[in-house]
Amino acid sequence: MIYTEEKVLSEIRRLTRRDLRVWVREGWVRPAMSESGPLFDDIDVARLRLVCDLRQEMALTSDAVHMVLSLIDRLHQTRRDMRMLLAALDDQPREVRHAVASRFRAQLEGDAPEKDR
Repeated sequence: MIYTEEKVLSEIRRLTRRDLRVWVREGWVRPAMSESGPLFDDIDVARLRLVCDLRQEMALTSDAVHMVLSLIDRLHQTRRDMRMLLAALDDQPREVRHAVASRFRAQLEGDAPEKDR
C-alpha cells in the first residue's frame, strides 16, 4: 500500500508532522519522492511506528535511535546475504553441500581447526 504524508499521520496518531519530516531528513525512513510529496510504503510505516516507540516509549536520544536503526538495517542485510549464500549453495553438487554443512557444524561446536578462528 502507498501512503501520503496525510495518510501516514492518520494511521500513526502519535506521530506529528514535524517529527515525520525530521525523521525523513535524518534518513530514518526513506520514502519515495513524487511531485506531490513523499510516498511511504508499508515498510516505511512499520519503521515509523518503531521510531515512535524508540523515541516516545523508550525515550532514546537521536544518536541512540540512529544506532538501533543502523543495527536493524545491518541485520536485515545479513539475512538477505545469507539467503543468497544458501541459494548459491543449493546449486552446488550434493557432496559440496554436505562438506560445507559439516564444516559449518564443526565451527559452531568449536571443533574448527585453529587457523579458522
